[in-house]
Amino acid sequence: MSFKNIGKRETLPERVCKTIKESILSGELNGGDVLPTEPELENQFGVSRAVIRDAVRMLMAQGLVEVKHGKGMYVSHSQLAAFTDALLTSLRRDNASAWDVEQFEQMFLPQVFAIASVSATEEEIEIVKARGDSYIKIFNQLIEAEKSEISKSIELKSKESHEKFHELMLSIFQCTHNKMVSLMGEVLLSLRKWRTISETESDDVEVEKSEEFFIGKYIEAIELRDSKKASELISRLLHYDDSMVDIMKKTPVGQSPEIPGETFLSAYKELF
Repeated sequence: MSFKNIGKRETLPERVCKTIKESILSGELNGGDVLPTEPELENQFGVSRAVIRDAVRMLMAQGLVEVKHGKGMYVSHSQLAAFTDALLTSLRRDNASAWDVEQFEQMFLPQVFAIASVSATEEEIEIVKARGDSYIKIFNQLIEAEKSEISKSIELKSKESHEKFHELMLSIFQCTHNKMVSLMGEVLLSLRKWRTISETESDDVEVEKSEEFFIGKYIEAIELRDSKKASELISRLLHYDDSMVDIMKKTPVGQSPEIPGETFLSAYKELF
């Protein structure tokens, strides 16, 4: 016995949701734009307020619309935060570790640099260099703040260094001219937490030099203009010894791996 596929008939809320969604995706409505009020939407669509409210709930669930009490409904600037939160929740439910994210980075970044090395314009490379310099400057200021043990200064410089690093990496992702790479790269930046490096018997200068070394290699990889060489260079940088991997495997996803300073430096000493 066979049955004819009768299809799925859209409900009124689904049709209203679909219409508004298309306006957002087409660029007719942009992030931050104010949507008409519920009574206005009722009149425009010729439906009841209950239908409009159901449609709005659907749009909110998709991260397309946000409601600010007392102000109205707005088009969301980005769905990225909602997507990242959902992904993090899923990973935590599966008992994922920080290593799951870092291992993905091991696979992802070499290919990112491979594409960027042959796709970046000279202007884009200059932007990467400038952002690299800006990040290193703030990072070194963070090291100095930690030496002075002034909590407020440490908090401020830590936030600034995170922001500058994100700006640097976003500029590298943009060098690929691949929308999927840019999107997944931004998600990765949100999921991958910075490592907490404990005090080391070595001079803080070593930590500063190691960060300058890595950023310098990132820039060098793009300037190679050779996808294979760029990928190989970044793959070498992302090598971790067993002690580092073990720490990250024991750290739940979404938390910062706590790595002894000597362990961190010894893991990379062969690269310097």
